[in-house]
Amino acid sequence: MPATWTFDAPHGGQLLPAAAVAGLLEVASAPLSAERLLRAIEPMVPVEHLSLVSFRRHTPELIEGFSSHTRDRNVVAECFAIYRRSYFRSDAIMSMADQVAHRPAREVAVMHCRADELPVAGWRDDIYVRERLTERFTLLHAPAPGAVQAIHLYRDHRHGQFQPHEIEQLLALAPLLRQAHHAALGAGAAIADRQAQIAQAARRLERLAPALSPRERAVCARIACGLSADGIAADLDVAPSTVLTLRKRAYLKLSDTGLPAHRLGLARLLA
Repeated sequence: MPATWTFDAPHGGQLLPAAAVAGLLEVASAPLSAERLLRAIEPMVPVEHLSLVSFRRHTPELIEGFSSHTRDRNVVAECFAIYRRSYFRSDAIMSMADQVAHRPAREVAVMHCRADELPVAGWRDDIYVRERLTERFTLLHAPAPGAVQAIHLYRDHRHGQFQPHEIEQLLALAPLLRQAHHAALGAGAAIADRQAQIAQAARRLERLAPALSPRERAVCARIACGLSADGIAADLDVAPSTVLTLRKRAYLKLSDTGLPAHRLGLARLLA
């Protein structure tokens, strides 16, 4: 049977490498990325594939996957399609996901399953044997009530099975990885919300100040939403000097039409 753990505090007395801590901070400060998650784990334990999965209406849905070495095809997506079509109902992770959905958000559940423990031979042959996978290590948590997310870590023949000390390291990492994952979900939502605000501001500017060029409108919309010149430059992939030039031209046009030509005025006009 697969081994399982549930806890809401660091497990054991393992010390995390500085590279792992730096990776987790990067994960937490940016939108969710399977690659960043895998790179944060690698300083502690080598992992070949990582998949991010959500559970909706008792059905798993792949969010994103990343592989350390395979670049010529999307192994994670290929395997998940087979799993979703034929085998997920036989996966013990489904009942664990149901339990996690009703647990406090701070908790993380962990399951470790070797290929030889899979209950269906076809599942083992079609995915694990075909891709030469040895096992799966899964972290489950509910960042919002009823919204369960999973981080699946897969080993293959390159590294063999997880060793006992590696299991301990992953258990030590699990609560911090949950926190980083949760923060990354929030960062992604915040960016999506900001982009929606920028799009709305740009639409209003197009109606109120048709004399602005598309680039001038893009700059002013971002000014209204609180971005700095450097932030706007990064968002539009232009030099900061270009942003300043576009801002100057836009402010002249806005002044000519009696509209506010400063940050606070734009924020109030386009709120």
